[in-house]
Amino acid sequence: MTTTTPVERVAKALETAKFRRMPLPLQIAGLAFDVPAAFVGVPPSPDLVVVGDTTVQSARDLQRTVEGVGRALDVVRSRRPLTLIVVGPRPESKSITALSRYARVLPVGESADEASLGNWLAVLLPLSLPEPVEARGLDSLEQLRAGADPLTHELIDLARAGAPAVGARFAELVEEPFAQTDEPDMDDAP
Repeated sequence: MTTTTPVERVAKALETAKFRRMPLPLQIAGLAFDVPAAFVGVPPSPDLVVVGDTTVQSARDLQRTVEGVGRALDVVRSRRPLTLIVVGPRPESKSITALSRYARVLPVGESADEASLGNWLAVLLPLSLPEPVEARGLDSLEQLRAGADPLTHELIDLARAGAPAVGARFAELVEEPFAQTDEPDMDDAP
């Protein structure tokens, strides 16, 4: 069994999300930045992601790196948002606050499993949405019929005709209570 470092687990998650790994040392505006890893997002995610490791970098080193990268991005007039992913022991909250002045900070820790790592990196990763009912086909509608009331059966049957048919019938159902009034005719009034 091979063990991977926290930096490599983050790298794998970002590469799976189509982030492009940058060569090291990271070069911006002629300056070289020594970071454990760096990534650039592809549209629609334009982030520049820098990975910091608190097992080999002090909080001060992280701050110096993030400030430098932020200023270098300003010099080249980059519109890329800067994100710092911090692996290893979590820095003190005042250090995270100082880092967040220059970048979005995502402290993921050192022993994050794949699920919790995905939660920490969720702002960078694409959403996984459930398959829409329409894509699953009408067989799913038949499953909905089991144990349904007569109105639900009627709407499910109308679904075969399409959304406009269901919408029209639903509008009729909403208007039905207001169509019948118990008020006397104005012609019969004395």
